[in-house]
Amino acid sequence: MSISKRQKDILDLLKKDSFMTVRSLSQAMFISESSIRRDLTKLQSQGLVRRTHGGVSSVEAVDRVLSLNSRMTKNIVGKKKIAKKASSLLADGQIVMLDGSSTSSFLLPYIAEHRDITLFTNNMLTALRAIERGINTHCIGGRSVNGSPVLSGEEAYREVSSLRPDIMFFSSQCVDINGTISDYTAEENYLRSLMLQYTRHSAFLCDSDKFNTSAFYSLTTLNEVDYVVFDIEWKQLKMKCNLL
Repeated sequence: MSISKRQKDILDLLKKDSFMTVRSLSQAMFISESSIRRDLTKLQSQGLVRRTHGGVSSVEAVDRVLSLNSRMTKNIVGKKKIAKKASSLLADGQIVMLDGSSTSSFLLPYIAEHRDITLFTNNMLTALRAIERGINTHCIGGRSVNGSPVLSGEEAYREVSSLRPDIMFFSSQCVDINGTISDYTAEENYLRSLMLQYTRHSAFLCDSDKFNTSAFYSLTTLNEVDYVVFDIEWKQLKMKCNLL
């Protein structure tokens, strides 16, 4: 998909200043905020920018997914709050699945407190950290996604389809104000869809950095998930869901 000269100018501004508000872009380019929002919607659909409730950030088109290390250091306080809330869903003897997200890995200390939990994950780093905590751990096989420790592909699809976990904890890159959960990476998104299909219960973990954002690949909606866990209240959300 092509972009207009004005949209290219927006990307050029974001190269100089990696985060800008809609208002600051409007003032810099001498055009209305509504026009800026339309341009940002198109740029976001192509994975060229990342929108938040506070503005927009630049994203490299050839590498839209943040590294796991980068994600692990973003909003740590919020992710710890989420993990503590979500830990109420854990019980001895469960079969638990964690997706490849950094957010779900914050549950490991709480999983380690329970007896006889069996853990499945497609994130090699999460698996290693779980093993270090003495958790009975299985790493779902596959190939690396974008050079990360997260595994996906046909092998992972087959393995996930054969499993029946008691609960799956997952996150994603984006969730919009209407409750649609989406991601920039097709492989991870498809694997999560299989995880959701075969688990008995599901819990979506989402920190406020992802509020009111969207990506190209839709996964599900908040009201189709059994439990939803945020770090803060999201008053603008237009969909009802089962919040912890």
